[in-house]
Amino acid sequence: MPRDDGITMTWFVKVEGRVYGPYTGAQMRAFIAEGRVAAHSIVSDERDGEFTAASATPQLKAWLDEARRAPIEKRPLPADAKTANFIISAELAEDSRNAFAAALAEFGDVQPISPTVWIMRGAASAAHLRNELSHLLGKDEKLLVVDASRDRSAWFNLGRDADQRIRDLWGRKD
Repeated sequence: MPRDDGITMTWFVKVEGRVYGPYTGAQMRAFIAEGRVAAHSIVSDERDGEFTAASATPQLKAWLDEARRAPIEKRPLPADAKTANFIISAELAEDSRNAFAAALAEFGDVQPISPTVWIMRGAASAAHLRNELSHLLGKDEKLLVVDASRDRSAWFNLGRDADQRIRDLWGRKD
């Protein structure tokens, strides 16, 4: 595997059969910090090379562990993080629910509605919440965040079809 000094190393990410990249080490580290690349993301150091889970790649695993350990309160809020009302829906394995609910509570006042739905009021954006909470999700777990105050949404791991349906519905002009 080539040396990764943030400049010479390139990474590729495969999502639903499509290959994206090349990305530098610095870009991949940023994607991991933002939650855009998760432990189960499929990556390779060559466009036509063997793809494997990011967690199985030593350098990416180190960055994933680093992102998971970073305390939420120390992470910078995005510029658009204003107090808003959110609806969060997460399809989680039963053993993930408590950690997810605890992490969610670090962003504001939270009220559970069901085992998979919460309402929250806090200073954040839908994308920021998605990025921060996605670190906690396994490969089969799903997340939808709706900013009810600003008519915005963000999601993680819903798949290409759901992604397109959400975009079509959310962007439709009646």
